[in-house]
Amino acid sequence: QQIRAFVGTWNVNGKAPPADLGQLTAWLGFVPDNEAELDKLPELVVLGFQELDVRAEAFVYNNSVKDMEWTEAVERSMGGAKQKLVKVASKQLIGMFIMVYVRTDMVDVVTDVKMASVGCGIMGMVGNKGAVAVRLTFRDTPMCFVCAHLAHDGAQVERRNAQFHDLSRRLTFAGSAADADPLTPSADVVGSGATEADRMHSVFDHSYVVWFGDLNYRLAIDTGDMDEILARGEHRSLLGLDQLQIVRMNKQAFAGFEEGHIDFAPTYKYIVGTSEYDARRRPAWCDRVLWWTRPGCEDGVQSEAYESVDSVCTSDHKPVRAQLGLDVWRVDVEQRRAVFLEVLRELDRYENECIPTANVEATTVDFGDVYFGRAVRRQLRVGNSGQVPLEYGFVATPNRAAVAPGWLRISPEHGMLLPGQHVDVELVISVDERTSAPLSTRQEDLDDILVLHLTRGRDYFIQVHGAYQVSVYGMSLDVLVHCKGAVRNMTRADFEQCLRSGQFSVPRSMWLLIDFLSRYGVDRGLTLFNYSGDSVLGRRIREWLDTDQPLDPGTILQWPEGGDAQGSSRMSLTDQTLVASAISDIDVLAPSTAEALEQLSLGTWTPTPMRAESDSESEPDLEPDSHRHLSSGQAAEAIAGRAAHDAGVDTVASCLVELLRALPSPLIPTALYTACIEAGGHSRAAALEALEVLPPGNLNVLVYLLAFLREAVERGATAAARVARVFAPALLRPPVGHFRVDAEDGYAEMFVLYLLQSHGQI
Repeated sequence: QQIRAFVGTWNVNGKAPPADLGQLTAWLGFVPDNEAELDKLPELVVLGFQELDVRAEAFVYNNSVKDMEWTEAVERSMGGAKQKLVKVASKQLIGMFIMVYVRTDMVDVVTDVKMASVGCGIMGMVGNKGAVAVRLTFRDTPMCFVCAHLAHDGAQVERRNAQFHDLSRRLTFAGSAADADPLTPSADVVGSGATEADRMHSVFDHSYVVWFGDLNYRLAIDTGDMDEILARGEHRSLLGLDQLQIVRMNKQAFAGFEEGHIDFAPTYKYIVGTSEYDARRRPAWCDRVLWWTRPGCEDGVQSEAYESVDSVCTSDHKPVRAQLGLDVWRVDVEQRRAVFLEVLRELDRYENECIPTANVEATTVDFGDVYFGRAVRRQLRVGNSGQVPLEYGFVATPNRAAVAPGWLRISPEHGMLLPGQHVDVELVISVDERTSAPLSTRQEDLDDILVLHLTRGRDYFIQVHGAYQVSVYGMSLDVLVHCKGAVRNMTRADFEQCLRSGQFSVPRSMWLLIDFLSRYGVDRGLTLFNYSGDSVLGRRIREWLDTDQPLDPGTILQWPEGGDAQGSSRMSLTDQTLVASAISDIDVLAPSTAEALEQLSLGTWTPTPMRAESDSESEPDLEPDSHRHLSSGQAAEAIAGRAAHDAGVDTVASCLVELLRALPSPLIPTALYTACIEAGGHSRAAALEALEVLPPGNLNVLVYLLAFLREAVERGATAAARVARVFAPALLRPPVGHFRVDAEDGYAEMFVLYLLQSHGQI
């Protein structure tokens, strides 16, 4: 879009603001006559003053009296326009002063405002001459405004040129993290360790530079008839003698700068209080407004008005004003990223047209639908189309330290091909509990760009894409305990709203599995957790859970349409005490331990350890000082009496175990792993103590799960030792980098046995 910027400059000759504020209003020019025209105000107003304070003490003391006095006068002269403008920056250096105002409706799009000042007067350092500057970013367009006061006297043109170059070099602005552009390399030396916040921005590190002020360039020679020429209004004929235009043409200073058409009389030197030139000085256009545009931003600045104000007579300089049209833009980040990647491809193509070269079969690999725990494979053929051996390898990208994201495997990642040879690189997407959490709530997608690098050759960019089918498997417990519908169809916004509900319940998917096992496994006298079940049926069950469909016993048990099982109408103990409260439409708030136990009470249950595999070894007691256990013969007899099983029920049981294994963070957090393992080697009391800090949501689920497992053991559907062996790896997961010892598995199983025994105590 295009915005308007009012830029005004005035050397006030050390004078106080005029008592008649109408003179200031006349200079500003943009102040409307009525409120109806306020919307026509420019988006930016930049005012610069020179010789604001010429007192001797101003060179020693930092006194802000003058700038405050002029600020108040300017704002009073704005009238109603002041209500539509906000001052975002001001900077004073002795006599130089700059102010920047932004229209109120544009304040939010003006960012990164910074100020700087440099003196180049006496001894090249004192601030009687120099510049004050303000940089800002309007939308995504950085711009800089420099108010300067250069050396006086017509003979000092070389010094003015030198001061321009000195100010261009020394005027710098501190960088910030917000300046960092991930797509644009810094000008700093690679490997220097400097960050964007350490980098200093120069005047010319902007799209636009507007340089204005009393630049003090004079007329090169005196023609002898200047007074007559000016009296006839033929001042334009003198522009060929203007020193500033000459040095610009010769590129001695202000090279690349542009200026609006000068159609006004020289602005210096006047007799104060009049519009008559002082005969003691040669008239000159000292007060100027110029601009520079970065390559690529040509024609981004247009001069709409450029004039002096003859009616203002309080100084020996006439104030000058310019209205500029500035093209500003807002970056389309996604499109820019796409263009950036395309530019990278083009640059690589131009840089690496020499050998070695490769023939890559495709630049896009689509994996289609991807499900949790099911690997999807694709092949990418890479061939050596050059005349020399080719070394290739997939490499990391600037925003990722690894060669590929965690859900993608590449084999082989690197290798060498002789001319004419090719290799089929296998790409495998496999989503598991380590990578599923952000995918399950649609925070991330299965999209990435791989970089295939050829040693001493070009890079190839290969886009991989898969459509992850959101599942309860691989979803974090924090999300599961909030979801009550089909997760497959939930959007990212749905998940965010779900998590903000602040309410807890037992995951519906777990309830469906346990309810089925209770009705069609325990109640029918079948054994549980001894067989893995059918993988094809398991996929169908997962699909039902992801789409929030009830588990169909006719399919699972291979019953005929409308079939039923003997005794299925009888409610199990789990049904009677847990189901109604756990999956009712009323959300269950996170209870205390005592409240949870009260809601999930199952009656007295005493664990009886049994051997699950053979009679050759007896299981250890749950407590060293307890003698309540069955003999080996009794255990074998009990198991033999419940040997019947059903493949469908076994599949549902496997789905329950896999649901727990698939949690990105286990039901008992990894932070408690060490304490739980140690407790498993000590006592039941230690096991209970280890769970005292268990989060409320995890507590609900654990108590519910243990209640079902106790019932299954109590009714002979499985053995306590078998439950411990199957569920210990699912409930307890060591943290990354943990060094395992041989005894840990046994301690983990004992820990689960202690939990089974501790009814009413968790």
